[in-house]
Amino acid sequence: MKVLLYLASDSPFYTNLYPSIKRGFEEAGCEVEGGANLLESKELIKKIEDFKPDFVFEMNRVKSEIKGFQKGIIHICWLVDFWGRIHEELNGSDILYVWTENWIKDFKKIGINSILHLPPATDATIYKPLKIKKEYDFIFLGHLYANWGENRLNRKIGYYHDNKTLLFKDILPYIKELALSKDEQSTFLELVENRGMILDKPISKEILNDIFSRGYRQIRREYYINLFLKDNYKLAIYGSENWLLHENYKKFYKGYIDNFNDINTAISKSNILLHDGNYPHFRTFDAMATGVVVASAQAPKSFKNPWEKLGFINQEDYLNINIYNADIDLSICLDKNKLQSIAQSARKKVLKNHLWVHRAFQVLNDVSNYKKRIENVK
Repeated sequence: MKVLLYLASDSPFYTNLYPSIKRGFEEAGCEVEGGANLLESKELIKKIEDFKPDFVFEMNRVKSEIKGFQKGIIHICWLVDFWGRIHEELNGSDILYVWTENWIKDFKKIGINSILHLPPATDATIYKPLKIKKEYDFIFLGHLYANWGENRLNRKIGYYHDNKTLLFKDILPYIKELALSKDEQSTFLELVENRGMILDKPISKEILNDIFSRGYRQIRREYYINLFLKDNYKLAIYGSENWLLHENYKKFYKGYIDNFNDINTAISKSNILLHDGNYPHFRTFDAMATGVVVASAQAPKSFKNPWEKLGFINQEDYLNINIYNADIDLSICLDKNKLQSIAQSARKKVLKNHLWVHRAFQVLNDVSNYKKRIENVK
């Protein structure tokens, strides 16, 4: 099959990721062209005319966002970030993949049913064990936002039931309440409305992004990392220089790295990679392939343990850290023999089921099933 493949941007992360996903499709027998960055609609249409792919696979862009997309060409969107959009805006692709199963139910509520789960994977030709000295107990790879600033905090975003003006800073405690909630009995919008607040409609993409992406992630990330600042653990943090804007992280910050060989080396120097997300990420599979244990913050109940659904068992293949427990026992993180056993088990499972070629075969199978359904309708 011929595949036209485009990721989300030409950032260093996606520029490094593109060759790995491309190689996965090629190992599955496909001819692949594309790039790390999405094309403008006209450029994409021209590329389709020239290359004549069996399907177009794009990250984060749905078919309805492409002007003049040709009929008869299968379009696949792999959604890894909402970019401030709401579910109703993410319609139109023949197959919509999401990288956590928990998102599926929300799309089906609004009638988008051609939706499937496609988790991240890794490239074992890049991420592999190195025989180097361990220097750190923990490593964290990722970014931290700068402080909000007065202008963002004082944005008017709605009003209280008594008509008092609602500012963005007023809802920060409720973002924190949701971000650190195990049960998630209500959505954020339901939560604030129950507390007597109404957000202006329509809610801007900027505000949506600041609530559900920046706000939620920042709170959960800081809370999780702070657990490991105790007891003189050796922690290495890599990411943007925004970490230096936060006093308690300065001494742990080691710099920004984007070369995959440097990332592989940095991970290999640590015993454990910390993961604050609700579901497995690209870097968690990279760490497992490298032979390093992943310690993942426990997801809320609504996620129904995404690690187990992918075949990973707590304390056998990874560590599930119960961040909702007031008295968290981290002693297992210092048990070298246990960590070695977990790392070896996880690496075996990743090599067997979680490489990019495995994801490529899943996509090819789903495309085949989609074509059969279309033929049956005819």
